[in-house]
Amino acid sequence: MSADQRGEREVNVVEVEDLRVHFSRRRGVTVRAVDGVSFTVAPGETLGLAGESGSGKSTVARALLRITDPAGGRIRIGGRDIAGLRGKNLKTFRRQMQMVYQDPYDSLDPRMKIGATVEEALIVRGVPARERATRVRELLDRVGLPSGLAVRYPHELSGGQRQRVSIARALGVDPAVIACDEAVSALDVSVRAQILNLLKDLQEDSGLAYLFISHDLSTMRFAADRIAIMYLGRLVEIGTGDQVFGAPRHPYTQALLAAVPVPGARRTGPRVRLAGEPPSPADPPTGCAFHPRCPLAEEICRTTRPELAVKRGGQLAACHLAPEAEPGPKPEPERNPEVTP
Repeated sequence: MSADQRGEREVNVVEVEDLRVHFSRRRGVTVRAVDGVSFTVAPGETLGLAGESGSGKSTVARALLRITDPAGGRIRIGGRDIAGLRGKNLKTFRRQMQMVYQDPYDSLDPRMKIGATVEEALIVRGVPARERATRVRELLDRVGLPSGLAVRYPHELSGGQRQRVSIARALGVDPAVIACDEAVSALDVSVRAQILNLLKDLQEDSGLAYLFISHDLSTMRFAADRIAIMYLGRLVEIGTGDQVFGAPRHPYTQALLAAVPVPGARRTGPRVRLAGEPPSPADPPTGCAFHPRCPLAEEICRTTRPELAVKRGGQLAACHLAPEAEPGPKPEPERNPEVTP
């Protein structure tokens, strides 16, 4: 979907502002798994969330579904603040946002037939019993599965088929947003392409929004409209695919791209190599969290934490050393329509 088409949408379906998720450990240690993350997702848009393991990607998704309670910030799904939802209201909200997990076998009950698994979502949605069999067949057809699989068990299906079942179950409650948490990383390359194409087709048909979490930047390049890069619980860069892959501004993004072959990608600036391990979120470094691993770091990086700001190329990046956006032309003063020149 083009930026112009997204611009026609009136409301963002996901609005996250200063999201913080903290976990307490023994001896008063606090792990800041997510530390001040803000982003939006429009209807019909895919926002990719990338970063190393432990960067906080999955924790963001779990907070959006209220599987994990945030320590602070604001989350609005479909225009509704979900922070105070409890009980029945929380259950109702979860129909608006569903998740597709990495391992489709672990996310399906091995003792339930496929038809019963998909039917569970219809029960939650309140579909009358007399209509459920037809709806199950329609959902299986929608994800490219024959209706005959409804009487089979998960172990009788391939990995790609099981993931299609997971997607059908998610669609059963008619969500506005689906979070895909490494949803294709456990699949073969050919099957991965089929599932990605299926997700795109479903998005075009119904205007679904996706939060697409992956460590595979090649997959992210194909799947996402915009890409957000996370490091140690914070966003360090966010922009369109062309911006992030064509001219990454944060050294961490540059290092990730240098480590992964991306066909057709154009890299500008120094080739940063990623070395060492990320610091502990229980004891983050001062200043820029990436500075202990960054070969470009200067004194300001060690003492002052950078905030996301517009950089040259148009994307946001949290880096003191990234070139700033060039100043645009000054806007013309507005004319008073009641005054005749």
